[in-house]
Amino acid sequence: MQPTFKVKKKMSHTMTRIICFLFLLSCSTFTVATRVLCAAVCECENIEENGAVIADCSRAYLAIVPPVDDWPINVTHMDLNSNNISHLDVGMTHDFLQVLDLSHNNIRKIVQYAFDGLKGLRYLNLASNLIKTLEENTFYGLEHLESLNLSSNVLETLPDSIFYTFVGLQELSLASNPLVHIDPIHFNKLINLRWLDLSNIDGYSLAPNLYPTTAQLEFLDLSDNEYHDVPTDALRSAKKLRHLRMNENPIETLDRKSFVRLSSLEILELNYMENLKEVGERTFTDLVRLHTLEMKYNRRLKNINALAFEGLFNETRPTLQELDLEGNEITSFRKGNIQCAKMRKFNLQKNPLKCDCNLKWIKECQIQQIYAADLRCKGPADVAGALIINLSEDDFHCEYYESEMAHNFAHHERVVRSVSAGLGVVLLLMLALGIAFVFKWRDLKEWYKSRRGGQGAVYYVRARSNPREI
Repeated sequence: MQPTFKVKKKMSHTMTRIICFLFLLSCSTFTVATRVLCAAVCECENIEENGAVIADCSRAYLAIVPPVDDWPINVTHMDLNSNNISHLDVGMTHDFLQVLDLSHNNIRKIVQYAFDGLKGLRYLNLASNLIKTLEENTFYGLEHLESLNLSSNVLETLPDSIFYTFVGLQELSLASNPLVHIDPIHFNKLINLRWLDLSNIDGYSLAPNLYPTTAQLEFLDLSDNEYHDVPTDALRSAKKLRHLRMNENPIETLDRKSFVRLSSLEILELNYMENLKEVGERTFTDLVRLHTLEMKYNRRLKNINALAFEGLFNETRPTLQELDLEGNEITSFRKGNIQCAKMRKFNLQKNPLKCDCNLKWIKECQIQQIYAADLRCKGPADVAGALIINLSEDDFHCEYYESEMAHNFAHHERVVRSVSAGLGVVLLLMLALGIAFVFKWRDLKEWYKSRRGGQGAVYYVRARSNPREI
């Protein structure tokens, strides 16, 4: 009987493990997702954690939006991206829908009141379609919409009151549309807007009276436009702006006035600017909260003033944490106010750096390996191509630097001597003119006295010769 007992005990343990495994599997199935009734071409699931019911109808070769009767009754997310839908008609009515993704279709036309039956919609994605025009009441009824994406269409104009119902809208993208003009009237009601993408719309200016829209703005993308200056006047009320992208704009120089009203900025991107040549003194001084600065792949940028970052490393204010200058044409970079020991990221890779004494300070930075992998010297010849991380301080040519300084000093001394000689000549001429004037003045004074004396004598003689005239 002893062997039988052992077998039963072993079988009992096996059954217990199987039952536990099936129980855990069933629990995980119910907590992660359970299938719900859905249209045949869509795949639906119920996410128990947040109560969302997702209908995934993407890449299903749909030519129209599936009838609402085929949608799950309590669906909250409807994904219809990457289909062949060409138009939207009135008729979408659903009480629970919060997210509708219609991106990457062939939508050309949206009739008025197309979304009037989706009162609870919060997120609408119409990106990457062929929409050329919008009607005044296209978005009527979407009072609770928080995010609208119209990027990568062919919109040329916008109706004046197109966004009037979007009082609660927080995110708006009009990027990559050939918009001829954006009028401030389009944004008058968007007082809660926090995220705005106006990149690649051929814009060249922001109207100064855009400021009511910018009061709550935290993110703004103006990349790939025709701005020749940072539009600080239009953003003068953007007191909460934290992230600004100005990539791919034809700005040539940056100076103290470029960011004068943007003291709340924390992240600034100035990449791929083909015309940018110079960054002047105290350019970023007013950005007292800046912690991330990108100026990458500006192919004409050769000169960054040593004092451009003045004020960003004070003990009394937050310091710059990340500075990315990869892929420019910088040959010399003086230390100035840079305190690289306080930064998490300092990237100077892919610049034609001249490893002279102006760059000797970089050995103090202890640059992370990932940002030193392609940090090489372009010159002088004896260190050309060498990794800076492998050089010693003696490899940085102080002699060349000192001789250059001596040459500059001699040049300045010659200039001072020339200026002094010129001033001496001017003083001598002034002295000669002064002496000549004194002698001339004396002659004039004698002439004047003689003139007055002659007139008095004539008067006296005339008075005696004709006493009746007295």
